[in-house]
Amino acid sequence: AVVSTQSTGDLCEALGWPWLASNPMFSTNELRVDNRVELLELLNKRFLEETTEYWTEVSKSYSFTATPINNVQQAFEHPQAVYSNVVKTVHSKSDNVDIKVVGHPVKFDGNDPDRYEAPPSLGQHTSDVLQELGYSNEEIRELEKKKIIETGG
Repeated sequence: AVVSTQSTGDLCEALGWPWLASNPMFSTNELRVDNRVELLELLNKRFLEETTEYWTEVSKSYSFTATPINNVQQAFEHPQAVYSNVVKTVHSKSDNVDIKVVGHPVKFDGNDPDRYEAPPSLGQHTSDVLQELGYSNEEIRELEKKKIIETGG
């Protein structure tokens, strides 16, 4: 994150482009915002010249931060996620598969709530919800027959 004039200068130095900080199009935050399309085009090209790991490591020597944006698998396998035991595996009875889900991010006194369930299958709770709203079983069957709803059964 580049949030100050200092970190902008540091980023330009890290990029190997010290000239960028004094470029008339990008010399102030207001100008960088006004010219962000052009700036992002330059930055994106430069960032693609090195790996994510390279930029993450380089940022440690400067006043800006850079971290990778993880996909779901990378996030679930991240050492912090593993350490904090935030990824839980639940069994989906309807699909007969194990599913990884995100557990509770907050633990009190080291206690982790132990109730984790698979997400409902399509239509699994439709009948219950419609009955709570006052629909009769006959009305629910008619909606399902017309393919307006699915009840999972």
